[in-house]
Amino acid sequence: MTLAVAWRWLSARPNGILALLTALQAHDSGTVAQDKIPNSSDLPGAIRCVVLVIELTFVSSGAFFLLLSSSVLGLLARSLQHALLAAVNAQIVPDDAVVHICETMMFGWGLVTFMSWFFCQTKRNLVQRLAEYGSSDTKSCITSVAVHFTAIVVLLFLQLQTEAQVLVSLKNVETVVYRPDGSFATAEIMQNLLLGPIKEELFFRGAIELVAINRLQNAKWSAAISAVLFAAIHLVNARHPRTQYSASYVAFQVLWAFLVGLYLALTLAVSGSMVKCLVLHVTNNIFALGVSKTNAVDLVQPLTVFFILSALAIYSLAISRQLQLLCVCNCKEKQPSRNHEE
Repeated sequence: MTLAVAWRWLSARPNGILALLTALQAHDSGTVAQDKIPNSSDLPGAIRCVVLVIELTFVSSGAFFLLLSSSVLGLLARSLQHALLAAVNAQIVPDDAVVHICETMMFGWGLVTFMSWFFCQTKRNLVQRLAEYGSSDTKSCITSVAVHFTAIVVLLFLQLQTEAQVLVSLKNVETVVYRPDGSFATAEIMQNLLLGPIKEELFFRGAIELVAINRLQNAKWSAAISAVLFAAIHLVNARHPRTQYSASYVAFQVLWAFLVGLYLALTLAVSGSMVKCLVLHVTNNIFALGVSKTNAVDLVQPLTVFFILSALAIYSLAISRQLQLLCVCNCKEKQPSRNHEE
């Protein structure tokens, strides 16, 4: 499958590790060798895969460094916040919302700067292209909200009718929204519903997927790579068995993350809008607040099986739709070239 026309700008000029190595070679020889930089389409598939692994490692290392740097900035912001409250003798427990915002801004600005250098694009051009959002994107987001809402209502109704294990409830939402002391968990909510998705979209879709598209010239495989890595990162929750997350919840979350990650990656490949992906991601996280994270899920129970199969079916249809749209994009791209040949 050829690359969708929306991403031709990404590989319009040589970039990434190949451009860096060629620039170093040109510097050593004292000559300019821009015309000698190979394009991805000129490289054998095996070589492209090797280069992609190197580039993904390089980008991931850069993102990890940005996370550490943003954590340091967060510590400085927290210290400044405490100092200001102490200076005015305010009897207020400081909230970490401002700290999380500072960390996210630092990570976002750093990653956009890094990726603009990697792709040899200006930051303004990169942001403008990925921030496009049209009426069709709004319709897709509204449809997502309607589907999630309908699924939750149906599940709540079936729980009441069958008196089965409670999978979704308002009590689970209250557990997330309020701290044990009864105070409103502003920082945690902001982190889970907005700031966390922003960082995840910037890295997994804005960095990982774009690097793969740039090098492989294949949107389907690039989306699959992004989805697998997005699901794998959720295994970090297995560090807290039975305390914060049950084993069954972690297993379901990893599977769900793969489906959501694949859908979002294909959505980005089709629409080119990271804003749309962010809205869809936030929508998913909002409705996931009602799911129990600590109770073990009885996989033998009919309602549980029905819920899991229904979720798989819905996302399978959504993924199939994105694959269909991706094929349409590529057909439209091939048509002008055929007419030109005729």
